[in-house]
Amino acid sequence: MLTHRLRLACLTALLLLASTAGFAQTITGTLVGSVIDPTGAAITSAEVSVVQSATGAKRTVNTNEQGDFLIGSLQPGAYTLSVTQPGFKTLQRTGIVLSSAETLPVGRLALEIGAVTDQVSVTAEGAAVQVASSERAGVISNTQLENLMTKGRNAMTLLALLPGVVDGQGVGSQERIDRNFDLSVQGNRRNANTVTVDGMPVNPMGNNFNGVVMLSQDAIAEVKVLMSNYPAEYGRSSGATVNFVTKSGTKDFHGLFSYFKRHEQFNANDFFNNRLSRPKARYRYNTWNYNIGGPIPIGKINRNRDKLFFFWSQEFWPPHRSHRHRPAHRPHARRTPRRLHPIARSQRPRHSCPRPHHAAGLPR
Repeated sequence: MLTHRLRLACLTALLLLASTAGFAQTITGTLVGSVIDPTGAAITSAEVSVVQSATGAKRTVNTNEQGDFLIGSLQPGAYTLSVTQPGFKTLQRTGIVLSSAETLPVGRLALEIGAVTDQVSVTAEGAAVQVASSERAGVISNTQLENLMTKGRNAMTLLALLPGVVDGQGVGSQERIDRNFDLSVQGNRRNANTVTVDGMPVNPMGNNFNGVVMLSQDAIAEVKVLMSNYPAEYGRSSGATVNFVTKSGTKDFHGLFSYFKRHEQFNANDFFNNRLSRPKARYRYNTWNYNIGGPIPIGKINRNRDKLFFFWSQEFWPPHRSHRHRPAHRPHARRTPRRLHPIARSQRPRHSCPRPHHAAGLPR
């Protein structure tokens, strides 16, 4: 019994350590802003809290002497921000969407005089102007990943939608199912980009393009592309930095199963095949995919389902070939000694001429 409890404690410690280390990766974002009163004066020591909508994770900080606050190491996703201070109404802002590697300014938050129990909710605002950092970046959101059709289900092909990104060899228009890419960003070479998965570089050390880690399109939460003027912490290559952020479990259980089929029965025959009475060419690609995610309940540790989560995804590409497989090696029949005809035997010279060791003018 003691050994079982010790193993459970060690497993819990490892999971907590892994979750803590995961927040230190470069895919996290930051919220910055300031809190003021109705006259425009800064409010110090105001309590600013953010809650992630999907997981329920909560972070709380206090404003400094200038009324400014900064909340870093936040996972990408949608957040709800609340500001409380005695003598002022509680301010709540919903629908704050933070992407990976982003410093998002929420502006100057003005509190109204009143009781703390009173609440002012802001549910809709205009697009935020980036004034906290100078990088030029683009985002492929989860909505785009789910709704935009890609022939090979390769998320890298969607990056061609961003300005300044060119698909060099037309990977997005190819028929095969793979995760290769050939992208040039801002005029740089294809091997000048850095591709990361949750902050881990996955570029091959040989050519520095293509990828060594393959992700299912349904396992990706978003793709963030830092094109230029990004912070020094992302400066590994001279080109762009492409951040793949994988999905995470939430406080509720979710799952998915899908099947994608490409078959010649859905295609139209071309003009020349119809003219020559030829059938349609074989065209068969199949993709099976499933994933599941949710909280990890471990007794009293994760009772509120806001600390530990899991996510599992798997994708299958069944091959369908139009040719028959043949063995590479065939068994050889037993060879019998060849018998010479008497005439041929008599015409065979008894002594063969000696082979010259060297020719004139050539070394031995």
